[in-house]
Amino acid sequence: MTQFDRPAAGTTSAGSPRLIGLDVTRAIALIGMVVMNYVGAMYEIEFDPSFLERLLDPYTGVLSTRFAATFVVVAGISITLLTNRARLGDAADRHAARLRLARRGLLLVLVGYFLDFHWPGTILFFYGAYFLLATVLFTLSTRWLAVVGAASAVIATTVRTIVNWRYENGHYDDWINSTPIESLQDLVVRTFLDYTHPVFPWLAFLCAGIVMGRHLNTFAQWRGRVAALCLGVVMGIYVAATILDAGSARDNTVVWSLTSMQTFERSIPFTASTLTIAVLATIAIVSLAEHFSTSRVVVPFQRAGQLTLSLYLLHVLVYHVLVDWTGWVSLSSVTAALLFALAFWVVAIALGSWWHHRIGRGPAEVVYRAFGG
Repeated sequence: MTQFDRPAAGTTSAGSPRLIGLDVTRAIALIGMVVMNYVGAMYEIEFDPSFLERLLDPYTGVLSTRFAATFVVVAGISITLLTNRARLGDAADRHAARLRLARRGLLLVLVGYFLDFHWPGTILFFYGAYFLLATVLFTLSTRWLAVVGAASAVIATTVRTIVNWRYENGHYDDWINSTPIESLQDLVVRTFLDYTHPVFPWLAFLCAGIVMGRHLNTFAQWRGRVAALCLGVVMGIYVAATILDAGSARDNTVVWSLTSMQTFERSIPFTASTLTIAVLATIAIVSLAEHFSTSRVVVPFQRAGQLTLSLYLLHVLVYHVLVDWTGWVSLSSVTAALLFALAFWVVAIALGSWWHHRIGRGPAEVVYRAFGG
């Protein structure tokens, strides 16, 4: 093997071998994120949307936030793999792990903050916030992680319900709308309560990933039971939502806020369904990737999954170059946006695979590791 023939697996920053299933899951989740981002940026919903438009609607669609949530679940697993030895070690080990997470989180917050001016709603800002909070979370017991995750979901739906109820009664709470960020209050609200991926309720997805990461060594033993549980929860939530849609209970603002399946209402049913779908997707993709680990289809995804930060930034650049600046691509339908997103990812997966095979880490990953360790 030469420097121009790097193995697909490689090692983590902690020196341990990378897990193929997690890299493949990252790649597939990022494909979905790119699709949703391009669709959301390129078209406006008509009054009579098609099935595809309803499916991919970034505000109300069934696939809204599911891919991003899967990415955050995998981030939680990765945090455990990065810190588990330190968690079980001494105080010096835990301090070093906290510094590493803090550096990575700070870098992502800064990059995400400035990227948001050109790519509104980017997850990188929030992703950095999750890493900063993980400096505390990684040492908590599994029970406390469950409490924190559940509390984040309850806080999110409580705040949104109160805001909606007040609006219905003639009170507009403009503090909840933190765009643009003009004060420290706006920054705190944006991070924890508002916009696209706030800590409340998204911390639930990260906590779930951290817990899953602690039990990866017994993955084969529990994946079937957890997958069945997730499937049952999802089906139960959507059956209940269908029943509510058929009646008039949701005419009440409070009931609507507490049971809505729309993304920005942040209800507990929506958070629970998103979490269980993300966990189910992670289990399925990891299982399939490990089973077909040497497949010519799986290996390129494994390689590209190690360059997700670079590829994420690339998809923003491609959009601005081809759509905004040159006007070479002009899209006005969800079908065209979907095709453009898929075309990007055919090229991106191939490019990412080639780059990793020939060069190694992506340019963004080099900076990320240099700054964050």
